[in-house]
Amino acid sequence: MKMKKDRLSYFRNKLVEKQRQLVEEVGKSAIYAQGPEDDSIKDLGDQANNAYNREFLFELGNGDRRLLKEVVSALRKIEEGSFGVCERCAEPIAEKRLEALPFARYCIDCQRLVEKEEATTG
Repeated sequence: MKMKKDRLSYFRNKLVEKQRQLVEEVGKSAIYAQGPEDDSIKDLGDQANNAYNREFLFELGNGDRRLLKEVVSALRKIEEGSFGVCERCAEPIAEKRLEALPFARYCIDCQRLVEKEEATTG
């Protein structure tokens, strides 16, 4: 069953807000010059964006970096139409779970299995 547009819009807004919070945590310190790279092919906006993204990811801690990747991935899934579907079993993720973690990749059952696997291999 596909999620309604208003719910998708709601989750998109939550994810965008979370992304903004992560960006804000790093603050303006992420924007400073970087060594020369071959960005000559790209336009000025792309060059600036790439430099900012490299610096931003460098400034983020590992946990924040992972969380940001998950938020961006969830936003991409909204665009692609696969948001709210478990990456492991392809079943819908409960809306209550998405309410708490809009960037959740797995349904609760698969999340438990993934954590159990990580605990035994890690």
